[in-house]
Amino acid sequence: MSAFNSNPWRNDIIYDVKTSFIVTGFFTSDYFPLADALSKNLIEHGISHHLYARTKSAGQWGHQTLQKPSVLKTARLDHPTSILILMDVDCRVRGDISPILEVIGDIAVPMGRKPMKNGTALKPGTRVVLLRPTAQADAFLKDWDEMCKLDIDPVENDEIRLQMAIEGSAGRFAITTLPHHFTGREIRKATQKDIIIHDSARDEARVLGSLRKHLKLYFRQIRNALYRLITGRDYKSAKSH
Repeated sequence: MSAFNSNPWRNDIIYDVKTSFIVTGFFTSDYFPLADALSKNLIEHGISHHLYARTKSAGQWGHQTLQKPSVLKTARLDHPTSILILMDVDCRVRGDISPILEVIGDIAVPMGRKPMKNGTALKPGTRVVLLRPTAQADAFLKDWDEMCKLDIDPVENDEIRLQMAIEGSAGRFAITTLPHHFTGREIRKATQKDIIIHDSARDEARVLGSLRKHLKLYFRQIRNALYRLITGRDYKSAKSH
Protein backbone atom coordinates (compact mmCIF):
# COMPACT_ATOMS: atom_id res chain seq x y z
CA MET A 1 0.00 0.00 0.00
CA SER A 2 1.52 3.29 -1.11
CA ALA A 3 2.22 5.91 1.55
CA PHE A 4 1.15 8.53 -0.99
CA ASN A 5 -2.27 7.04 -1.60
CA SER A 6 -4.84 9.64 -0.51
CA ASN A 7 -7.52 6.94 -0.21
CA PRO A 8 -5.80 3.99 1.51
CA TRP A 9 -9.14 2.32 2.32
CA ARG A 10 -9.59 1.56 -1.38
CA ASN A 11 -6.70 -0.95 -1.38
CA ASP A 12 -6.27 -4.37 0.20
CA ILE A 13 -3.77 -4.62 3.05
CA ILE A 14 -1.31 -7.42 2.29
CA TYR A 15 1.66 -8.74 4.25
CA ASP A 16 3.23 -12.02 3.12
CA VAL A 17 6.01 -13.78 4.99
CA LYS A 18 5.33 -17.18 3.39
CA THR A 19 3.60 -18.89 6.31
CA SER A 20 1.35 -21.94 5.97
CA PHE A 21 -1.65 -19.92 7.11
CA ILE A 22 -2.93 -16.47 6.27
CA VAL A 23 -5.14 -14.25 8.38
CA THR A 24 -7.85 -12.66 6.28
CA GLY A 25 -10.81 -10.39 6.75
CA PHE A 26 -12.35 -7.29 5.24
CA PHE A 27 -12.96 -3.64 5.93
CA THR A 28 -15.12 -0.87 4.54
CA SER A 29 -13.95 2.76 4.40
CA ASP A 30 -15.11 3.56 7.95
CA TYR A 31 -13.34 0.49 9.33
CA PHE A 32 -9.98 1.18 7.68
CA PRO A 33 -8.36 2.49 10.90
CA LEU A 34 -9.25 -0.79 12.64
CA ALA A 35 -7.91 -2.85 9.73
CA ASP A 36 -4.72 -0.81 9.67
CA ALA A 37 -4.26 -1.35 13.42
CA LEU A 38 -4.89 -5.10 13.03
CA SER A 39 -2.30 -5.25 10.23
CA LYS A 40 0.32 -3.55 12.40
CA ASN A 41 -0.55 -5.95 15.22
CA LEU A 42 -0.15 -9.01 12.95
CA ILE A 43 3.14 -7.69 11.53
CA GLU A 44 4.49 -7.47 15.10
CA HIS A 45 3.83 -11.19 15.42
CA GLY A 46 5.14 -12.10 11.97
CA ILE A 47 1.76 -13.26 10.66
CA SER A 48 0.91 -13.18 6.96
CA HIS A 49 -2.39 -11.49 6.20
CA HIS A 50 -4.62 -10.28 3.42
CA LEU A 51 -7.35 -7.86 4.49
CA TYR A 52 -9.77 -7.01 1.70
CA ALA A 53 -11.05 -3.51 0.95
CA ARG A 54 -14.79 -3.82 0.32
CA THR A 55 -17.52 -1.40 -0.67
CA LYS A 56 -19.99 -0.80 2.11
CA SER A 57 -23.26 -2.64 1.57
CA ALA A 58 -26.56 -0.80 1.67
CA GLY A 59 -28.13 -1.23 5.09
CA GLN A 60 -27.00 -1.47 8.67
CA TRP A 61 -24.24 -3.35 10.49
CA GLY A 62 -25.88 -6.73 9.90
CA HIS A 63 -25.76 -6.24 6.13
CA GLN A 64 -22.00 -5.66 6.24
CA THR A 65 -21.33 -8.94 8.04
CA LEU A 66 -23.03 -10.87 5.23
CA GLN A 67 -19.90 -10.26 3.14
CA LYS A 68 -17.78 -12.69 5.18
CA PRO A 69 -18.30 -15.88 3.11
CA SER A 70 -17.72 -14.05 -0.17
CA VAL A 71 -14.48 -12.59 1.24
CA LEU A 72 -13.37 -16.11 2.17
CA LYS A 73 -14.27 -17.35 -1.32
CA THR A 74 -12.07 -14.63 -2.83
CA ALA A 75 -9.26 -15.48 -0.40
CA ARG A 76 -9.51 -19.15 -1.45
CA LEU A 77 -8.82 -18.08 -5.04
CA ASP A 78 -5.97 -15.75 -4.06
CA HIS A 79 -4.36 -18.23 -1.64
CA PRO A 80 -5.48 -21.70 -2.84
CA THR A 81 -3.01 -23.77 -0.78
CA SER A 82 -3.10 -21.82 2.47
CA ILE A 83 -5.12 -22.36 5.61
CA LEU A 84 -7.24 -19.25 6.08
CA ILE A 85 -8.04 -17.67 9.43
CA LEU A 86 -10.81 -15.13 9.12
CA MET A 87 -10.81 -12.42 11.79
CA ASP A 88 -12.98 -9.41 12.44
CA VAL A 89 -10.77 -6.35 12.03
CA ASP A 90 -11.40 -5.31 15.63
CA CYS A 91 -9.64 -8.47 16.80
CA ARG A 92 -6.10 -8.37 18.18
CA VAL A 93 -3.42 -11.04 18.60
CA ARG A 94 -1.41 -11.32 21.82
CA GLY A 95 0.94 -14.21 21.01
CA ASP A 96 1.58 -17.27 18.89
CA ILE A 97 -1.59 -18.35 17.12
CA SER A 98 -0.10 -21.36 15.30
CA PRO A 99 -1.63 -23.86 17.80
CA ILE A 100 -4.98 -23.01 16.22
CA LEU A 101 -3.88 -25.20 13.30
CA GLU A 102 -4.14 -28.31 15.48
CA VAL A 103 -7.93 -28.34 15.27
CA ILE A 104 -9.50 -31.10 13.20
CA GLY A 105 -12.06 -30.39 10.50
CA ASP A 106 -12.60 -28.49 7.29
CA ILE A 107 -13.96 -25.51 9.21
CA ALA A 108 -13.53 -24.45 12.82
CA VAL A 109 -15.67 -21.77 14.49
CA PRO A 110 -16.13 -20.38 18.01
CA MET A 111 -18.88 -22.10 19.95
CA GLY A 112 -20.41 -20.39 22.95
CA ARG A 113 -23.20 -21.16 25.40
CA LYS A 114 -26.25 -18.93 25.17
CA PRO A 115 -28.55 -18.81 28.23
CA MET A 116 -32.07 -19.98 27.48
CA LYS A 117 -35.26 -20.12 29.55
CA ASN A 118 -34.87 -23.84 30.20
CA GLY A 119 -31.08 -24.18 30.08
CA THR A 120 -28.43 -23.23 27.56
CA ALA A 121 -27.91 -23.59 23.82
CA LEU A 122 -24.71 -23.81 21.79
CA LYS A 123 -24.28 -20.85 19.46
CA PRO A 124 -21.64 -20.83 16.68
CA GLY A 125 -19.86 -17.55 15.97
CA THR A 126 -17.80 -16.04 13.17
CA ARG A 127 -15.52 -13.61 14.99
CA VAL A 128 -12.68 -16.01 14.11
CA VAL A 129 -13.09 -18.79 11.53
CA LEU A 130 -10.50 -21.32 10.39
CA LEU A 131 -10.88 -22.72 6.88
CA ARG A 132 -8.74 -25.49 5.39
CA PRO A 133 -8.03 -25.67 1.63
CA THR A 134 -10.38 -28.58 0.93
CA ALA A 135 -13.27 -29.24 -1.43
CA GLN A 136 -15.48 -29.72 1.62
CA ALA A 137 -14.57 -26.26 2.90
CA ASP A 138 -15.45 -24.80 -0.49
CA ALA A 139 -18.83 -26.56 -0.33
CA PHE A 140 -19.40 -24.98 3.08
CA LEU A 141 -18.52 -21.52 1.74
CA LYS A 142 -20.92 -21.97 -1.15
CA ASP A 143 -23.78 -22.83 1.21
CA TRP A 144 -22.95 -20.06 3.68
CA ASP A 145 -22.66 -17.47 0.91
CA GLU A 146 -25.99 -18.56 -0.57
CA MET A 147 -27.64 -18.17 2.84
CA CYS A 148 -26.12 -14.68 3.19
CA LYS A 149 -27.58 -13.64 -0.16
CA LEU A 150 -31.13 -14.58 0.80
CA ASP A 151 -33.50 -11.65 1.25
CA ILE A 152 -34.65 -12.29 4.81
CA ASP A 153 -36.28 -9.81 7.15
CA PRO A 154 -34.98 -9.14 9.70
CA VAL A 155 -31.45 -9.46 8.33
CA GLU A 156 -29.91 -10.43 11.71
CA ASN A 157 -26.27 -11.13 10.76
CA ASP A 158 -23.93 -13.64 9.16
CA GLU A 159 -23.95 -15.89 12.25
CA ILE A 160 -27.64 -16.67 11.79
CA ARG A 161 -26.94 -17.53 8.15
CA LEU A 162 -24.02 -19.70 9.31
CA GLN A 163 -26.43 -21.70 11.47
CA MET A 164 -28.68 -22.14 8.45
CA ALA A 165 -25.74 -23.43 6.38
CA ILE A 166 -24.71 -25.86 9.13
CA GLU A 167 -28.28 -27.10 9.47
CA GLY A 168 -28.44 -27.84 5.76
CA SER A 169 -24.98 -29.37 5.49
CA ALA A 170 -26.22 -33.00 5.45
CA GLY A 171 -22.76 -34.23 6.44
CA ARG A 172 -20.97 -32.78 3.43
CA PHE A 173 -18.26 -31.05 5.46
CA ALA A 174 -16.73 -31.37 8.92
CA ILE A 175 -17.21 -28.45 11.31
CA THR A 176 -15.39 -28.33 14.63
CA THR A 177 -14.97 -25.81 17.42
CA LEU A 178 -12.03 -23.50 18.04
CA PRO A 179 -10.19 -23.63 21.37
CA HIS A 180 -11.51 -20.88 23.64
CA HIS A 181 -8.21 -18.99 23.72
CA PHE A 182 -8.41 -18.40 19.96
CA THR A 183 -12.06 -17.39 19.59
CA GLY A 184 -11.71 -13.61 19.94
CA ARG A 185 -13.08 -13.35 23.46
CA GLU A 186 -14.30 -9.87 24.33
CA ILE A 187 -11.43 -7.89 25.86
CA ARG A 188 -13.49 -7.05 28.97
CA LYS A 189 -13.92 -10.79 29.64
CA ALA A 190 -10.53 -12.03 28.38
CA THR A 191 -7.95 -13.69 30.60
CA GLN A 192 -4.18 -13.72 30.23
CA LYS A 193 -4.49 -17.07 28.45
CA ASP A 194 -6.57 -15.65 25.60
CA ILE A 195 -4.42 -15.21 22.49
CA ILE A 196 -6.97 -13.70 20.09
CA ILE A 197 -9.15 -11.03 21.68
CA HIS A 198 -11.85 -8.68 20.43
CA ASP A 199 -12.66 -5.09 21.33
CA SER A 200 -16.15 -4.03 20.29
CA ALA A 201 -16.12 -0.87 22.41
CA ARG A 202 -15.92 1.15 19.19
CA ASP A 203 -19.16 -0.41 17.98
CA GLU A 204 -21.77 2.24 18.77
CA ALA A 205 -24.61 -0.23 18.46
CA ARG A 206 -23.08 -2.48 21.10
CA VAL A 207 -22.33 0.43 23.41
CA LEU A 208 -25.90 1.72 23.17
CA GLY A 209 -27.28 -1.77 23.64
CA SER A 210 -25.18 -2.24 26.76
CA LEU A 211 -26.30 1.15 28.08
CA ARG A 212 -29.96 0.22 27.61
CA LYS A 213 -29.45 -3.02 29.52
CA HIS A 214 -27.81 -1.20 32.41
CA LEU A 215 -30.58 1.42 32.52
CA LYS A 216 -33.27 -1.30 32.59
CA LEU A 217 -31.45 -3.09 35.41
CA TYR A 218 -31.09 0.17 37.35
CA PHE A 219 -34.82 0.95 36.92
CA ARG A 220 -35.82 -2.54 38.14
CA GLN A 221 -33.59 -2.25 41.20
CA ILE A 222 -35.14 1.10 42.17
CA ARG A 223 -38.67 -0.17 41.49
CA ASN A 224 -38.16 -3.30 43.59
CA ALA A 225 -36.60 -1.35 46.45
CA LEU A 226 -39.45 1.19 46.54
CA TYR A 227 -42.10 -1.55 46.40
CA ARG A 228 -40.42 -3.41 49.24
CA LEU A 229 -40.18 -0.19 51.30
CA ILE A 230 -43.87 0.67 50.81
CA THR A 231 -45.45 -2.78 51.07
CA GLY A 232 -42.89 -4.78 52.99
CA ARG A 233 -43.09 -7.46 50.31
CA ASP A 234 -40.90 -8.48 47.43
CA TYR A 235 -42.07 -7.21 44.01
CA LYS A 236 -41.96 -10.69 42.42
CA SER A 237 -44.12 -12.20 45.16
CA ALA A 238 -46.82 -9.62 44.41
CA LYS A 239 -46.95 -10.72 40.76
CA SER A 240 -47.57 -14.32 41.78
CA HIS A 241 -50.81 -13.45 43.63
